[in-house]
Amino acid sequence: MTARSDARRRHRGSGRRGITHWLARLTLVAMALSVLALPFYASWKYYVFRRDVTPQSAVGPVRLDRATQAAWQSGSAQLPDAAPPVVLTYHDISPTNRSEYVVTPERFDQQLTALEAAGYRTLTTDEFVDYLKGGPAPPRSVYITFDDGTNGLWVYGDRILAKHHMHAASYLITGKVDHNRPYYLSWAEVSRMAASGRWDFQDHTHDLHQRGQVDATGTQASALSNRLWLPAQQRIETVEEYQARLDEDIAQSLEDFRAHDLPRPQLFAYPFSEMSERINVPIPGPSLQGILERTFTATLTDLAHRPLPAGRRAAAAKQVQRLEVFQTTTAEELLGQVKQWTLVPPALDAPLQDAASWVRTDASNAKDIGALTGAGPYPGKSGYVSADLLPVASADWTDYTVNATVANLADSTNNVNLTTRNDSLDPITVGLSRSTVTLLRGSGDKREQIAAKPLVAAATHQLQVTVTGKVVKVLVDGRTELSTETGQSGGNATGGIGLSVRNGSEKTPWPKFTDLKITQVPAGTAAAAPTTLSVAKAVLLDPGASWATAPGVPSSMHVGGDGLAPTGRALSDYAAFEQARTEGWTKYTVRGTVRRLNTPGVSAAIWARVGSPSAVSVQVSRREVRVLSGDADSRKLVVSRALPDADHHDVAITVGAEMTWITVDGNVNFSLPASGGTGGVAFSAYRDVTKNSWPSVRQFKVTEAQVK
Repeated sequence: MTARSDARRRHRGSGRRGITHWLARLTLVAMALSVLALPFYASWKYYVFRRDVTPQSAVGPVRLDRATQAAWQSGSAQLPDAAPPVVLTYHDISPTNRSEYVVTPERFDQQLTALEAAGYRTLTTDEFVDYLKGGPAPPRSVYITFDDGTNGLWVYGDRILAKHHMHAASYLITGKVDHNRPYYLSWAEVSRMAASGRWDFQDHTHDLHQRGQVDATGTQASALSNRLWLPAQQRIETVEEYQARLDEDIAQSLEDFRAHDLPRPQLFAYPFSEMSERINVPIPGPSLQGILERTFTATLTDLAHRPLPAGRRAAAAKQVQRLEVFQTTTAEELLGQVKQWTLVPPALDAPLQDAASWVRTDASNAKDIGALTGAGPYPGKSGYVSADLLPVASADWTDYTVNATVANLADSTNNVNLTTRNDSLDPITVGLSRSTVTLLRGSGDKREQIAAKPLVAAATHQLQVTVTGKVVKVLVDGRTELSTETGQSGGNATGGIGLSVRNGSEKTPWPKFTDLKITQVPAGTAAAAPTTLSVAKAVLLDPGASWATAPGVPSSMHVGGDGLAPTGRALSDYAAFEQARTEGWTKYTVRGTVRRLNTPGVSAAIWARVGSPSAVSVQVSRREVRVLSGDADSRKLVVSRALPDADHHDVAITVGAEMTWITVDGNVNFSLPASGGTGGVAFSAYRDVTKNSWPSVRQFKVTEAQVK
């Protein structure tokens, strides 16, 4: 190896050591700089953390005396253990903000303490949505919602929820998150709240929780619910532009949720609860609710045009009404309101004795119901009074019977109404006066009559109304029956009852409800079948009674005064009294005077046990009585006997379990076995030529008989 080569090798080695040396020095410098910068970096991170995550406030104890806690525990004891949840609306929590929409931390803590003591649990949004989609009613519960996404939820609310092991949902205005700090939440706080498991997050728009100009004069209204004024173009938005603006806002809010790793929201809360303020959206036109339903399972509002507490009615409407909590709402008041909003079954023995269960609906702002019960006060000597029973708690009622006694009725001058399926999409009202019962469909000015029947005139009537499935069936005095079916189904047809009384004359007393009872009917009970009519309740000459020549074929006979008479140009006529409702009759006496037997060619018959093989007809003419047995199509003559010549004869038939006894004019008697057949009564008439007048029956009555 030459000296020159050795020198070259030493030079190359020296270069490599020089590079390594400098790399090491640079590394040491970087480490030194890192050490020097670490406090600054930590300070910056701490600054960012404190900027984005406000320190939480400690939770103080809630001191309760035993009496208060016992009252909270017992106050809801009569409520069902499982029921649709009550949805609560909060806005913010702050110890210093005096807005009526902001509760203090202490009050929020007390309210949760009261709910916990009363046996309520809280639902997550997933649990609440599962119920709205048809799941079973959860254990007694509330769904707590906070609108807007304010910072107080993190600073105060989170630790209070943790203390009670409860859950809440925050409805975010996503465009406000991280802005106007510290009033609104930051995304960092939202992330921590979501990670805790105590919160989930739903939609309250991206940037439409505001009012905007809606016309050229500067009128301000909800930017979500209205088309906005475009000042640069001096016009209002088109319908298409309005829909596009809403779609864009919803899409952006969904993107905000996705970008911050939050589950897609399932529910939407209306800003200002203005879900139907249609100042300038044309009708017919796009429905805001319909637009939102394309994205969300349901919407939430604090103001509804009809009661929509969480339940089957609300699920059908895809809109849920919430109970709003204010700064002044005490824990006791909240428990009372939640109790009033909890759906209860239709089973009340004496609701007229509980004025607190009623809400006046006649714009009087009165709290009492004395005008419905005869106790007064009244709005004057004439007028109108109305009230609804538990309008929120009865929203899901179906399968129930209402029994009422109504007194002080006078023809045409006063009347009462009883509305069923109240506040549904198809309310059915029963109108009752001294001599008429009426069925009406709809509400307010859109109410229309769908059926009516005359009644045996009386100042007092017994009213029974049964609501099952699609059917509403009315029974007055146990004999006059009307029914109708609703065109709605499910939650669209549910609802409780409302009462009203009207007095149209200063000379007549106010009508009144003297008794009211509501009982639950087992689900699935058939209500369309005719109600059995007892002998004791039957009035043969009731103008509202059903007389038929054949099943489903109404008779043309005229009922009036104290008689029944055929009409028309036929030679014979037949009418059975309420045959479907009297097929079980036995042990009764039917009697009547057959009149207008003017010629030998005219006759008439009173029937008993109608519909059975043992049916009996007693046919009389001027000079003869004939007794026939068998149904209308296969009768045979049993016996005949002469009668004194007369244009009328009195006939009485007594039906026993196995015998039938017949008396004509009080002294002509027959008896024949009946083979145990049962059934009601009928009347038939015959004439040989049409020029002869029809015979008729007067004083036609049926009474119970004490026979074997």
